[in-house]
Amino acid sequence: MRPAIFGETATGFYTPGFLLKNLTVGNFYCFSTWIKIQGANSALIRASLKIENRTYNCIGTVLAKNGCWSFLKGGFVLDSPSNLALLLFQNSDDKDIDITIDSSSLQPFTDQEWSKGSVL
Repeated sequence: MRPAIFGETATGFYTPGFLLKNLTVGNFYCFSTWIKIQGANSALIRASLKIENRTYNCIGTVLAKNGCWSFLKGGFVLDSPSNLALLLFQNSDDKDIDITIDSSSLQPFTDQEWSKGSVL
């Protein structure tokens, strides 16, 4: 996955994220990324998902410290179809800080695959 920069916050700050296409209703999606911040000693970084008709406000969080890499992992299940979605990473208090993301992944699982994996 390649990150992009979006001007999505209410205060006009730019935030890193991913444009996701053709997500399947009912699939379990797990994602992970490494986060590094600058501009604050620490910050609670929140992942959110915006689709055409809905926003999932908190699908993963990490408390990141200035200059250190922190691992954020989360997930979601869509209950309505989506051709396009934005997976965004934002400072939870909407203050202007620099957020860098790296080594990101998104893995879909069907209900059957998820059930098999959860018993192991």
